[in-house]
Amino acid sequence: MPSRRDHSRDRPRSRSPERRVDLPRGASPITEADYFRKFDELRLWLKEEKGKYITELSSDKTRSYFRKFVKVWNRGKLSRKYYEGIDSSAEQASDQTAYKWSFTSKQTRADGDALRAARKEISAATNALDHPSQAMALGSGGFGGRMQGPTMPSASDLTLAREYAVEQQEEERRYQRKRDKAEAKDRIEDMVGPRAVGREAMLEKKQVRRGNDRAFRERGDDGFDMDESTTMGGGDSFKETIARRDAAKRRHEQKAEGRSMAVRERASAMREKEKVRPHYVQVTVSYL
Repeated sequence: MPSRRDHSRDRPRSRSPERRVDLPRGASPITEADYFRKFDELRLWLKEEKGKYITELSSDKTRSYFRKFVKVWNRGKLSRKYYEGIDSSAEQASDQTAYKWSFTSKQTRADGDALRAARKEISAATNALDHPSQAMALGSGGFGGRMQGPTMPSASDLTLAREYAVEQQEEERRYQRKRDKAEAKDRIEDMVGPRAVGREAMLEKKQVRRGNDRAFRERGDDGFDMDESTTMGGGDSFKETIARRDAAKRRHEQKAEGRSMAVRERASAMREKEKVRPHYVQVTVSYL
């Protein structure tokens, strides 16, 4: 016979509802579907709490960290600034990446204002695509009335927003690199002076050419300078070369003299033979 304890085991257990936490600033709980809406908060949380930059993490790793972020958010354990909202246009470039740009230390106030304005425009465009129904309600005259349309953006809208943000950031980096190169060029010109162009460059070239011609004339008529050891035959290597040349010349003369002597001897022998040979008189008889 089943006991009362067995009946209690078979009775389905209902999970106790989680206690709702009052979040600071009247913020609402979030879910994993709010990934893009809370992307700026996630980026700042990773940097301050985990010491990581979101640009160095893979997509899967970022999603995993966001699940942890959702839990901490819903428990009300974050700083009040997260619940108040993070303005991405006010973030510094150093908060978004570990790379240190050389131009950040030379940035003027006007440059900083221009960059913040560009980030604000990017953030506004991204938020408008993330919340099209809210943007329509604000544009039509405030928060009154029930908002119509889908509450979540489409995949194409999110892709377009991300691509737009990436393009704007890349354009910003190109502008800063160009400005950095211009400043480096200005520093070089301050040290060595500006580079001459046009007529000034031609005049400088002529002046350099005249200086070279003057130095050439001062060296001598032929422009070829030799030291005394070269002209007078100084140096061991030069003497050895002269000795080898003279020896070769003597060998050549000896060979030529030997050939001439042999020719003379053969000619003398032939003349002696001609002297002792009998002479025959050839008589030609003519017949009438």
